[in-house]
Amino acid sequence: MDYVNPRSMSAIGVLFPALTIISLAQVYVPEETGPRSVTELTAAYFSPYQILTVAAGVGLVTATQLHIIGGHTNPEDLVAESVKLGIFEYAFWITHVLAIGFIKLTILFLLRRVFKGRAYKTVFDYANWTLIILVILWTLVFLFFDIFACGTHPEASWESWNSLRNACIDTFGMQTGCAVFSWVLDIAIFIEPLVMIRTLNMTRARKIQASLVFLSSGFAVIAGLLRMIPWIQVLIQDITHPTIKVLGTTFPIADQQAIISIVLFWTYIEIGVGFFVACVPRSAWVLDKLNPILSKLLSLPSSISLLRKSERSHRKGDDVKRDLSSLETMAQHKVSLGQHSDDDMELVAVRD
Repeated sequence: MDYVNPRSMSAIGVLFPALTIISLAQVYVPEETGPRSVTELTAAYFSPYQILTVAAGVGLVTATQLHIIGGHTNPEDLVAESVKLGIFEYAFWITHVLAIGFIKLTILFLLRRVFKGRAYKTVFDYANWTLIILVILWTLVFLFFDIFACGTHPEASWESWNSLRNACIDTFGMQTGCAVFSWVLDIAIFIEPLVMIRTLNMTRARKIQASLVFLSSGFAVIAGLLRMIPWIQVLIQDITHPTIKVLGTTFPIADQQAIISIVLFWTYIEIGVGFFVACVPRSAWVLDKLNPILSKLLSLPSSISLLRKSERSHRKGDDVKRDLSSLETMAQHKVSLGQHSDDDMELVAVRD
């Protein structure tokens, strides 16, 4: 698959951590909403997912530069490369469960802040808390499976293919289940705000604007789907066959690096997009506050142009006044000369 290569893996590994660092500036933008509850503070400043997003990105770039992922397995060095890939996978899957779990919780707490109001024991209250509990359970269960898939001997997952199949649980089935449940939760989180927007006391235009903001979570649903499909394909295909087909591309079954790189690529895309979705409402609020300032900055050139035109018109007015003053002076001078000529003529007449 051409788009999954060292360049693309490094690109997403740099892009999302950079956006994460930029997003931290939002924390220092004060909101004029009065005192906040613990839930509200959690929604606004929940930072573990930011740290995990950066950590996963750094790990992705490092592994790519070390030729652990992003390329193809070298048949001549199959064992050594499989060990390196297995160690990286073990750390990455633990990080990914925590990152996605915290991102989902951040979004759900944010929805509570937006839609709960002051009422308790509402339909939204029950639905939201149910999703929060399910996300916590999903995170804890699959975190446990990722850590102890091979019991107390995690090295069995990368020592050899036989040790992975005999000393560990079905890791392909486990990762497939993790991806499927995560995607179902993504759909539920995607639907919840769209349903609740209908109940808000806002104009139709404002409801459409709010819906567009929350529709951005659809990208996380798509990314989760593209992460889930490869796991299902790997699970249902015969791994004893010399080739395997993943997302429309056929690979040799021994090319573990290429196969896993596709899954890692879409997994980190899901983390990055989920992080973006968690930041969108807050970013929209910041942009709304900055909009008057941006409008003033954008109108500054026209204001300067008008000021210059005004100065030029004032200068022209001053020039006209000076010209009129000069004309008046010349006229007075001519009148004075005329009076002197009449006096001279009278003087000559008297002398005659």
